[in-house]
Amino acid sequence: MAPTASNRVRAAARHQSTMEAWLTSRTSPNTRAAYRADLELFGAWCERRGALPLTADTATLVAFQVARQEAGDSGSTIRRRWSALSSFYDFAVQIDARSVNPSLGVDRPKVTGGDPSPTISLSDRTVAAYRQAAAALDPRLHALVALIVSDGLKISEALALDIEDLSGRKGGATTITLNRRSETTRIVVDVESARALRACVGPRRVGPVFIRERSTTSDVPHRLTRFGADHLFRQLRTRETSEPVTANALRRFHITTRRRAGVSLEEVRAGAGLANVRSVQRFVDQAEDSSISRPR
Repeated sequence: MAPTASNRVRAAARHQSTMEAWLTSRTSPNTRAAYRADLELFGAWCERRGALPLTADTATLVAFQVARQEAGDSGSTIRRRWSALSSFYDFAVQIDARSVNPSLGVDRPKVTGGDPSPTISLSDRTVAAYRQAAAALDPRLHALVALIVSDGLKISEALALDIEDLSGRKGGATTITLNRRSETTRIVVDVESARALRACVGPRRVGPVFIRERSTTSDVPHRLTRFGADHLFRQLRTRETSEPVTANALRRFHITTRRRAGVSLEEVRAGAGLANVRSVQRFVDQAEDSSISRPR
């Protein structure tokens, strides 16, 4: 029997409250932001198909995985989304919001050691064109692209920044404070990133660095979501390509550019906030990397 409208409203409210309680249990702000984006994506997908996220069955989750593969998600992105859903349903079982985790027993995409990243590799000229286009489109997009390309931030790290996390004055070095892997990390950002951040923040003194739309002075600024950032990136085009660029492709450019400059794998890993050097090696072309002399 199909659920009534009132039942669907109650189910949606229960799903939302369960999701908020589960996200509160995550200690890392960056993890919370990424997992929220994953569940909101799944929820929107379910809504378009008349399904209820909290009561979704295994077949629904498998269909979602297939849809994301067809949409071009990488194996690592799908694994993260699956990890978010599995953790969410584990939590739902623990609080008796449902009886079983529907993700159990379903195969997830695997990455074997040494496999190259499927993320496209961008040229210096292409990235320069994207940066110029971003500056012309939106100060938020300009700052996001700069932080990813020049400073190696993950997009979730950039979106989690508050104005209070920025320090430094115009004309001097600008430092940002991140929470990486449950540790406080301070990064001196590139000069162009600093300029872009100042333009993005404008006269504001508190609140999120990246906010939804362009708020008036009377508005309470709301943090730009991952969906909002994705919308900005979809608008980013150049004369040379009609295809939008992804944040992952820009981040790969940062990693490979630093390796070409002779920076050690460990330094690149630390600068990009990656878990291990194998993650760096997946982004760097093996033939190209073999020509780079490693520090003794």
